[in-house]
Amino acid sequence: MAAKETVSVTVDHDLLDHAGQRVGTGSLSAYVNEALALKLQRERHRRALWNTKAADADPDHVARMMAHVESQ
Repeated sequence: MAAKETVSVTVDHDLLDHAGQRVGTGSLSAYVNEALALKLQRERHRRALWNTKAADADPDHVARMMAHVESQ
């Protein structure tokens, strides 16, 4: 298991209230940790999709699009 660190964060009241209701007598830290892990997983997935699309892109088409953007 990864080492844990205590941190202080500011959270919107409605989000904190919702999270508190979801965990009940459970661990708010575990709930927040899981939420952060899921966010990181989504970001990595999006980055992988972006890299795949970039690798498949037609360089000539990209060059034409970039020239058009730069000319504006």
